[in-house]
Amino acid sequence: MEVLLICPVNPTEDINKVTKALENLLGTVDSLKTDNDHAQEIYLSYTNRNILNVIRQTIHETRIIDAARKRLKRNWNGTSTKIYFDKQAAYAKKTRIIDDDEELPPLGSIEIVLSFDSETEFEGFVNWFTPPTKDGRIVHY
Repeated sequence: MEVLLICPVNPTEDINKVTKALENLLGTVDSLKTDNDHAQEIYLSYTNRNILNVIRQTIHETRIIDAARKRLKRNWNGTSTKIYFDKQAAYAKKTRIIDDDEELPPLGSIEIVLSFDSETEFEGFVNWFTPPTKDGRIVHY
């Protein structure tokens, strides 16, 4: 499994504030700035799902498991999936999933791309990250 975090840094934004938004969403992260056609971007790569423990816990606590699960499954293309979070909300220590096809927040989003070796690995991840629920409660199967 590979986890990629992609977050643009607009010319009007402070890189430290964008890094803080990432840390609020994911816990401690190593930031890396790259120059991409004059626009900075934070691009991080991990090979362990543990980087997602904080956001997983937040998704469970805020009871948005079904919304996150729906986005992950809808964006599955056979080898990878993705989910977007509002960068400005993350800076304010809020978790807001963006419906990637319909929403464009003013400051952009934090994109998390998840790649898998098999559909079985994907399904195992989805059941760990966003387990099935019934009437708002996690279903243990």
